Amino acid sequence: MRIVLLNQYFAPDEAATAQLLADLGEGLAAAGHEVVAICCRRAYEDPARRYPRRERVRGVAVRRVRSTGFGRATAAGRVADYFTFLAAAGLALLFGRRPDVVVSLSTPPLVAYVGLALARLRGARSVYWVMDVYPDLAFRLGALRTGSPAGRLFARISRSTLRGSDAVVALGETMAARLAAGGLRNVTTIHNWADGEAIRPRPAQDHPLREAWGWTGRFVVLYSGNMGLAHEFETVLGAAEMLRERPSVRFAFVGGGPRREEVEREVRRRGLANVEFRPYVARDLLGQSLTAGDLHLVTLREGTPGLLVPSKIYGILAAGRPTLYVGPDAGEVADIIGSGRCGTRVASGDARGLAQAIERYERDAAMRGAEGERARELFERRFARPRALVAFERLIAQGRTAGPG
Repeated sequence: MRIVLLNQYFAPDEAATAQLLADLGEGLAAAGHEVVAICCRRAYEDPARRYPRRERVRGVAVRRVRSTGFGRATAAGRVADYFTFLAAAGLALLFGRRPDVVVSLSTPPLVAYVGLALARLRGARSVYWVMDVYPDLAFRLGALRTGSPAGRLFARISRSTLRGSDAVVALGETMAARLAAGGLRNVTTIHNWADGEAIRPRPAQDHPLREAWGWTGRFVVLYSGNMGLAHEFETVLGAAEMLRERPSVRFAFVGGGPRREEVEREVRRRGLANVEFRPYVARDLLGQSLTAGDLHLVTLREGTPGLLVPSKIYGILAAGRPTLYVGPDAGEVADIIGSGRCGTRVASGDARGLAQAIERYERDAAMRGAEGERARELFERRFARPRALVAFERLIAQGRTAGPG
């Protein structure tokens, strides 16, 4: 079976969707399918950096198309990058060899509509892997007004794409319920994952990356990955301010994203010497990076659960570390740490509660160890990569929407 994967980014790019899609492509190729990825040449974090037009990555034939490279500095630049990529990707899909299945993600927002339209034109099945529910997320974040002409148009396109796809993959039960509330009957739930072989628990003592980064003897509260528009940082910075006189506690942001510069400016404005920033690490170092922290942060703004699921939670579970979740008490992250008893939720805005939770975790190594063990157990039971890839392969090969839940 010839399968085309359609997304703006693909490995070796550091974007989470790029890595997840490469995992899926590798699994499908190993199952005997011919897999082609259509993506852009620009890098997610630095659009001036370009990847080769054609290469083979983990068994997947990667075809990268041209697009503008304005980046995320302005809305106009983002729109130009989106639409030039969509046009080039659509032409590549239209004039390439006919696929049997087109798997489209949701970045940029209209890419799944392009994938669906061209799948129909080429006589292929369409699978929509929903990483973010658009335009609902844009409405919630204030990037788009519900009643505006653009808002109404995007809403119609979204409904058409969801209803027209042969299968829609949701990242969790909350997202699946939100999509099903619109009358969809083609939704299945397949959670995202992490590589449990590359990311394994290891003690903080004698940890090479902790030593290299100057974290020896520190209690490190780690935020790893994308600092996106849907994530909440005011509560975290408020807690850092309250703990600024506690020299043992270090807040570390490792990654990037559209809000990183904003958060860095705020850290400088507040004079927070207990907060540091580091760039994305290469994938082969992710296991070291995630285990370098003692306690991990995951944050979401109010109203966003069910519209996206932070993929960082699966790497944290794999690393065997407890999670401090700042956000609403509903949704996948809250359900995961609640059912797995592997973390603590703090309400958005409760900086004092977050600071107190950090102090409690620092004092209680036994609690950290027990929650870390339960995190890894939960990961192996529900979120290991092979389980999800088997569900995807079954869905794509058999044309049914039966996932593992």
